[in-house]
Parts: sequence; C-alpha cells; structure tokens
Amino acid sequence: MSIKRYCRSCLLVVIAMVSTYSFVNAQDQVEFSSTLNPVGSGARATGMGGAFIAVADDATAASWNPAGLIKLEKPEVSAVYSLFRRKQGYSSDAHPEIATENKMESDSLNYASVAVPFTAFNRNMLVSLNYQRLYEMNKMVDFEFIPQGSSVTQYIEFDQEGQLYAISPALAVQVTPEFYIGATLNLWKDWAGRNGWVMKQKTVAGNSFQTTAIDFRDEVDFEGVNGHLGFLWTINGNFTVGGVYKTAFDADLRHKFTETVTLDVPSLGIHEESPDSDSFDTSMEMPASYGVGLAYRHSDVWTVAFDIYRTDWSEFVLTDRDGNETNPVTREPISKGSLKDTTQIRLGTEYLHIRGTYVFPLRFGLFYDPEPAMGSVDDFYGISIGGGLVHGRIAIDWSYVYRTGNNTTGDIPSVKGSSADIYQHAAMVSSIFYFE
Repeated sequence: MSIKRYCRSCLLVVIAMVSTYSFVNAQDQVEFSSTLNPVGSGARATGMGGAFIAVADDATAASWNPAGLIKLEKPEVSAVYSLFRRKQGYSSDAHPEIATENKMESDSLNYASVAVPFTAFNRNMLVSLNYQRLYEMNKMVDFEFIPQGSSVTQYIEFDQEGQLYAISPALAVQVTPEFYIGATLNLWKDWAGRNGWVMKQKTVAGNSFQTTAIDFRDEVDFEGVNGHLGFLWTINGNFTVGGVYKTAFDADLRHKFTETVTLDVPSLGIHEESPDSDSFDTSMEMPASYGVGLAYRHSDVWTVAFDIYRTDWSEFVLTDRDGNETNPVTREPISKGSLKDTTQIRLGTEYLHIRGTYVFPLRFGLFYDPEPAMGSVDDFYGISIGGGLVHGRIAIDWSYVYRTGNNTTGDIPSVKGSSADIYQHAAMVSSIFYFE
C-alpha cells in the first residue's frame, strides 16, 4: 500500500471518529432508563398507578407525600424489591443503518424504611428513616452509524450502569384530627454504594487497511440535598385532599474520566495505544416538582384516587467545567431552548377482600407519564395491577407496571433526529413488619 493511500485512509477514519466524538463528550452525557419524573416508590402505590398523593398511608409516604406518615399507628420496618426491564427500538430516516433493538434489565432494593410513631406537645407525630432508589441509570445500546459525508461505518457500543438514591429522614405531625403535615429531607450521597453512574463507550471505525478505536469510561458521583413538603386534609369521612412539593436543587457531579485511542495497521505491524485520564467537576440543576391528589373512600374496603403532578423540566440544566449550559436530555445548548415541562395524570383504585383475619388487597391503575423533550413532550402511557396479603403483623404487596411510548425522541448520542419505541416492565414486591 502506498504512503499516499495509507494517509488518505487514516484521514477518513479520523474524520469519521471525530464527527462522532464531538457529540459524545463525557461532560454532557446523562442517560436515564427509568421514567424521569420523580414521583415515588413502593409496590402498593405503583399497583394503584401511582395515584397515591392523597392516600399515602404506608412507609413509602416519605417519597409520595410525607404528611401521610402520620397514618402509621405502630412502629414498623419495610422493604421493597424491584425488577426493571426496558426494550427500545431505534429508527432514523437520515440514518437507516441505526435500526436496532436493545434491551436492559436490573433488579435492586427499591425502598427500605424504619418508622416510629410518638406523641409530643399533645400532637401525634412520626419519624422515619428511609432509603429511596429514585432513578435507574442502566442502559445498553449497540448500533452501526455512518456519519454524514463519510463512507466509513462506525460500530458503537454504549454501556451505562448506576443509580440515583437518597437517604431520607422524615417527620409527620397531626396538626388537627383532619389535617396533617410532613417533610422529608433527601441526602443524595455515596452512603449505600455509588450514588451515580459509570458510563462506557467504544467506537470503532476502519477499513481493510487500518482500524481506529476510541474507548472511554466516565465514573460519575452524584451529590445533593433537597426536600419534600406535604399535607393531607380529610374533608369529611370520605374525601381526602393531598399535596406535595419537591424542591429543586443543585447536584454536584464529580467525574473520573479515562480515554484510550488505539490505532491498528496490520499490514505495517502497527499497534499504538494513546491513553489519557482526567478528573473534573460539573453541576446539574435538578428541577422542582409538585402535585395534588384526591382520594375518595367509598367504604372501609374500597378507595379511588386521582393525582395530577407537574415537573419543571425547563429548569433542568447541566453546566460543564467551562461554564457552558446545556439541557441534559438532548445535550443542546440552553440558548437553543429548554426542555418542556411535563404534567402527569394518574388514576388508581384499591379494593380489600377480607376473609376472617386475612386481607387480600386488589389494585389497578392507569396513568399518563410524559417525558421532557424539545418542542413537545414525549407521550408515555401505562397500566398497573397489584395485590397482596395482610395477616397479623405482616403485610406483603406486589405490583406490575407496563409503560410504553411510541415515536419518542431517540437518545442515541451520535444521531440527531432519531426516534425510539420504548416498552418498560417493572415488578415490585414489598414486605412490612409491624411491631406491637
């Protein structure tokens, strides 16, 4: 092979690699796999479609509406385990080569708590300590990509693992027999394993003469503090109104970044690796969210609930180490526009089938759960079912949630204008032990 031909080959590959790498800068990469909207946790609530703001009568109320904690009459410990699965199919008119289907799975402790009721100042009160896993960060994407103006095919493998969780002390107070208030303090820090994510990407491009690969790894630690404020008001024996406000906060992101560029030219016996590493800090403004709920208790065994919940995603901003501001979902500069705010609508019901000393809850829910995007939100819809068993000092609940969105904004980092069809399945099992 002539030197001129070899240099031309190298130039084509380098141009192709740089065109992709400019979109996949580690500083502006944030990939969520679970719903972005921060609502709450637990098998009982999710079995009702998440319509729980005005119900909130178990330990997960610290996540949904901390005022509801006052309904706990005995000390208790609880834990929730979850299984999450997501399938996504990508497409693009401009880049048909990216058409691919990817799957991911994760299972983890979703929630855990210790709650103790007490009396002080002639008021019923309750304190609890909670672990909340609120965002799944696992994601895997493998696809081919041909940059515009290039004939060189790239093979891209993207893998991310992680979670965002909070350790959360909470307090609830019964102000009057019909009115309760509560607050939760969320401490986002590496106290129970990494609070953050590890992102890895490998991009390979080449031809019959040589291959160039870029491997990078970004380990991100997430820290911040915010709170939940809530109220519950029983209007009469049948209707309850609830409200919750979750404060915005600035999260600190600490990056540990490594990169290796590898060049292979088999015909010339060339194998060169150029490693590099860096550590830097960025920040992310997490948005405020708030909602109201209405619960109708038709009888001691049947409850219907309805929630409306909003998140100010237009305030969701990522600031890199050079002070540049982008929205973390599309990675576009804030100067080009912010994300659209989202409004969720959730409807759920619970029926208690009582047999002697055994109670068998049955639950069902429907919800509209959009995700933020540019121009207009991405529509997601879902359905849920749930059940359980309560006997003596033990309660066990389970739920299954199906959530889907078609033709949503594609989140392949290198391809603008792509779309995705997404299908999510989540199952939860919770257990509660009541002390005398």
